[in-house]
Amino acid sequence: MKKKEEGSENDYEDQVDLVGNIIPTLYEVLGEDQSDESKKTRSAQIRAAIGTVLYKHFPAPVVAEALGLHRDSITQYKKKHPKNMTEWKGYDNTYLIVQCTLDSVIHTETTKTNIDILSRKILKLEQTRQRLEKTINENVVL
Repeated sequence: MKKKEEGSENDYEDQVDLVGNIIPTLYEVLGEDQSDESKKTRSAQIRAAIGTVLYKHFPAPVVAEALGLHRDSITQYKKKHPKNMTEWKGYDNTYLIVQCTLDSVIHTETTKTNIDILSRKILKLEQTRQRLEKTINENVVL
């Protein structure tokens, strides 16, 4: 998925929803509690790994909002990632699990979101078609 560079507010909200739907799955695969916002090493590693992996696919503000963090946290996760992979015991394994899980989850969630977006667009187009047909029928002189 490409990072959003320009687009409507709905695009941003859709991305936040998508990321918000992915995050619980990542915590579940790791066997951890998503509500643990402590600064304990394991909780911090999980947030850093998830933030770093998601940032590869989504803009920092989207990832930050979905994780309930400031976007600067996401930038710091990315900046510290190379060092964390070698020096923060356990981070490398957590990161790899998150990355592998995200590869499979993102396809499914992206597809679901795209279906929802297309369904809304189809509904609007059907409503427009019905309105136009009604206008034609009202203006037809027999």
